[in-house]
Amino acid sequence: MENPSSANNDPRPTSAPSGPPAPPPPPANGAYQQPYSPYQQPGAIPPQPKRTLSRKVIIAIAAGAAVVLAAATVGLVLVFSPAPDGGTAATTYFQALKDGDAKKALSVSDPGVPENEAVLLQDNIYKDAGQHIDGFRILESKGEYVRVEVTQNGRKQEDVLMMTKSPEGEWKVGPKNFQKIRLSSNRPVKSFTVNGVEIAAPDSGSTSPDSQLLLPAFPGEYKLGISGDKYATVEEKKALISIDRRISDSFETLKVLPSQLLLDETKALLQKRQEACIAAAPAKATQSFSSGCSGFNLYESRPTRNVKWTIDQEPTFTLSLSKDVWYIQSAEKGKATVSYEVNRGNEANPKWEPHSEVREARVSGEIHIIDGKATLKES
Repeated sequence: MENPSSANNDPRPTSAPSGPPAPPPPPANGAYQQPYSPYQQPGAIPPQPKRTLSRKVIIAIAAGAAVVLAAATVGLVLVFSPAPDGGTAATTYFQALKDGDAKKALSVSDPGVPENEAVLLQDNIYKDAGQHIDGFRILESKGEYVRVEVTQNGRKQEDVLMMTKSPEGEWKVGPKNFQKIRLSSNRPVKSFTVNGVEIAAPDSGSTSPDSQLLLPAFPGEYKLGISGDKYATVEEKKALISIDRRISDSFETLKVLPSQLLLDETKALLQKRQEACIAAAPAKATQSFSSGCSGFNLYESRPTRNVKWTIDQEPTFTLSLSKDVWYIQSAEKGKATVSYEVNRGNEANPKWEPHSEVREARVSGEIHIIDGKATLKES
């Protein structure tokens, strides 16, 4: 009887081969065939496969990342996308004006002028302006047009703001909405004042008869004046920037007047000249006064002696400015008494008799400012 283990139906050899098995011949028709591996032999233990993510897991992760990225992109668009119209900027602008916050109002507006011409739009001037707006209500906002109802000093006015848009998409209140105040004087001045703040006047040159500035301002009432000259002043004026342009009053010419200091110094100079003229009065009517004392001359055909002048009532005066000279003009006439003795006889037999006359006292002359000091000159 044959041993079953030696039967020919078992293909495995009874002993290990001396070398690796030969690879199978390539297919005759050139069809693709898996690379040959010795572990494909029956009974061989195949190698363990490397751990890899399944295709479904990879797709799921990619899809999740795409969702997160899309959400982040949407978030960025929501945060940084510009407003579709100027309604938000207009709201900020009017609220700042109501609060008296010029800096905030200027941050959302474009006055259309260089920074050095935006001086009236600063907090130090606007905070002391009167008649700020009392309230507002946005009625409609479409693109660059914002329709609004504004209240100022109890007066309601409906208006349309013209907005501008920067290349970055930022809306601002545009230049067309700004009204301007004209700072003007009838004579050149060193500086203007608005609500007590000095603003340098332009250097117009010696041939210019006046000074003038044109500056944008927020709605409100402003006090105008001049500064920088101790001998000049103006009657204070007010400029109104109204929400209703028809009642705005922002073009007032300031008339330059002599300061109280100049009036006082002029009076002192006139009195000093008057005293000098009286002290130098000639004893005889045939003698004349020196220049500047023409008002004290005495005309008498007969011989005189002991001439004496007294001022009974001081004359008053005004000063008018022409270019750089202040001209003295009499306002109310004064009174002066001149007393003297006149010879009613003759030289051989003199007969001196007392005599007196009441004269009108007048003043005249020019005040020149020389090296910062008032100086009197005969006109």
